[in-house]
Amino acid sequence: MKPIIKEIISKTNLSSQEAWWLLEHVTGKSKEELLFLHTLTPQQQIILQECILKLTVDHMPLAYLLGFVPFLDLTIDVAPPILIPRPETEEWVHNVIQALKPHEKEIKNILDIGTGSGCIALALAYGFPQAHVTALDINPEALRLAKSNAEKNNISNFTFLQSDLFSALINNQTFDLIVSNPPYINPDMAQTLSPQVKNWEDPQALFAPDQGLEIIEKILKNSALFLNPSTSLPCQLAIEIDQYHKDAALTLAESAGWDATAQKDCFGNWRTIWCKKT
Repeated sequence: MKPIIKEIISKTNLSSQEAWWLLEHVTGKSKEELLFLHTLTPQQQIILQECILKLTVDHMPLAYLLGFVPFLDLTIDVAPPILIPRPETEEWVHNVIQALKPHEKEIKNILDIGTGSGCIALALAYGFPQAHVTALDINPEALRLAKSNAEKNNISNFTFLQSDLFSALINNQTFDLIVSNPPYINPDMAQTLSPQVKNWEDPQALFAPDQGLEIIEKILKNSALFLNPSTSLPCQLAIEIDQYHKDAALTLAESAGWDATAQKDCFGNWRTIWCKKT
């Protein structure tokens, strides 16, 4: 199979791991099983070439072609146009879980704003099984996918609500931890995005007005209203940001009364702000 893997990589620029995933998808066999095979059947060869055309001509994201992405301990189904979970999101969610594990007994309620596929909410629900996670999204199609992913991963400590940011929450509802991967791309940057992103993923989940900062600012200004006043966690609000938003996001956080720090991702880019109420 190695010559076929090399062919896939040369034609698509996929990584070696991604090429193996594609071959597993085409054949319905695991990598371990494929290592004992030397050729594909004629039908599998046709399917492989069709997949390569979808990736290279239609610019279809591999995740949509495969129908899933791994996300920490979970398998998250994805479908266009719901936002595809990224490795950098997976990384910061892992870091939040690790940072808050020593405080696990204090975490009873978690809020995820703009849940999309449900990846963040479900990872937190899995990481903190004693907590209840409320996941919000304005898109009913995203919520259907998130609920399906909860069932697929046998996670039940959650509530999914259709909501424009905080609109569906009741006034006395509070949370120990609030997280969000909101729309944050500057609309002026749309033409710089790859066709895999701009032609396939939901613009409503990608772009925000005010150079991408409008939704971040709303979350920073309103989250304190829904924060448990007795929470003492080292991170009470975590928001994913554009790599160019670090200074602006920290200024907005300070103006909203948060003590905030910026965190870099595995690629060396500013990726999140972690906030604690001052």
